Amino acid sequence: MRGIRCLIKTYVSLVFLVSRVSLVIKLKKRNKPKKPEKRFLHASINFWGYMNLPDKILVVGLGATGIATAKFFARLGKKVTITDTKKEEDLIAALTDLKGVRFEGHFGGHRMDDFLSHPLIVISPGVDSELPELKEARQRDIKVSGEIELASMFVKEPIIAITGTNGKTTVTSLLGEIFTRAHEDVFVGGNIGNPLFNYVLEGRKAKYVILEVSSFQLETIETFHPNTSVLLNITEDHLDRYRNYEEYITAKYRIFENQTKVDHAVLNKNLETTNDIKANKLFFTTCEKLNEGAFFDNGNMYVRLGGREFVYKRALSPLIGIHNTENILSALLVSHIYGIEQQVVEEVLRNFKGLAHRVEPIRELNGVRFYNDSKATNVDATRRALESIEGKVILIAGGKDKGGSYKVIADLMDKVKSMILIGEAKERISDELGEFTKTYMEKDLNSAAERAFEIADTGDIVLFSPMCSSFDMFRDYKERGNIFKKIVESM
Repeated sequence: MRGIRCLIKTYVSLVFLVSRVSLVIKLKKRNKPKKPEKRFLHASINFWGYMNLPDKILVVGLGATGIATAKFFARLGKKVTITDTKKEEDLIAALTDLKGVRFEGHFGGHRMDDFLSHPLIVISPGVDSELPELKEARQRDIKVSGEIELASMFVKEPIIAITGTNGKTTVTSLLGEIFTRAHEDVFVGGNIGNPLFNYVLEGRKAKYVILEVSSFQLETIETFHPNTSVLLNITEDHLDRYRNYEEYITAKYRIFENQTKVDHAVLNKNLETTNDIKANKLFFTTCEKLNEGAFFDNGNMYVRLGGREFVYKRALSPLIGIHNTENILSALLVSHIYGIEQQVVEEVLRNFKGLAHRVEPIRELNGVRFYNDSKATNVDATRRALESIEGKVILIAGGKDKGGSYKVIADLMDKVKSMILIGEAKERISDELGEFTKTYMEKDLNSAAERAFEIADTGDIVLFSPMCSSFDMFRDYKERGNIFKKIVESM
């Protein structure tokens, strides 16, 4: 009896997937994707067609995306192999999440044979698409793709996709709350931590799918087609992965690649636009008034769309900083594209307090205020934090260097009373910014926080805004930020 129930369950799952795929095929046939640039010729899954996936699939990277991908293909009855450079004992949590899923795991390093013996390779966002094993696989015409590309083939609901160097998690979360308040059933995921394959696995039919998308994910797209794409900003980042800044920009702009004139492209007015964007372009800005789009002027945020104007008080939102004004403007514009009532938007704005690790106030001690900005994994994010804060700042920075110039904040260093540096990048940061302020070198975050409190005067602000990724000393920016908060709270 149990076997019959399992067969029925499997049959129903397959029927559900077939129905979703058939609808996707009809939609995708209308929009033939243009040929990607040479570096990004990684995803050719359409070569088989959506219903002709190979029996053997290699999943590279066992983070949240790799787990969801493995579950999905195992559900389809595929033979799944997972490879990760981490040792098995360091993957206990992930392997526990895969309990009951059939797969073969090869951990502690990659094997070339795995990459050459699977017709389809699916890489996680954190995996460099230029790994030697992946290069060799592509040279042998083995297909290399990403989760966002493959999962989107099974989604027929409207997709709103957000990318940018900074602010994309905030905007994705804000839009998620606005759309959920207006429509209830909304999926919010992607690079924010909830892979799109999770949505497909759930068998849900949400009214909207809202996705944060990184440049790493955009490298491997071929047919990914958001109904609305949002590009918030682009500044130097991930130059430890890309060969140059232009290559990073190219990856970001791929979010518009498969859109058509019936879609919407929402962009920061400061960004360059190209004729390659076929979607209806709408802009947001804090620098000028617009006849169509969203802009900030004299304490108010305006949305002008289709002959109508909506006005929001900037003071309605507790989020500080001009960068958050831009983030809110983009969210307002998208909300009105989809006809959400102003009253609903205002209610969410009033109650949206922002996210952890983003200029997050921790405590005030003896007149010294401490802020955790661990999410500042690039220099521009730290610049935005410094622009948002009034008063003299003791800046704690450093981590794993990503290749960009730290001199981006040189014109703001008059606000920095002292700088305390940690991590692999501390020497390079000191070389570029040390001339502007008193600089201290510390061995770890704990000693840096103690030094900051030691030299701070009443009224000073201690800002932990690393300008670097966390991977030299911590698992991720969240762990780094949480440790900093614990240090400060224990003072």
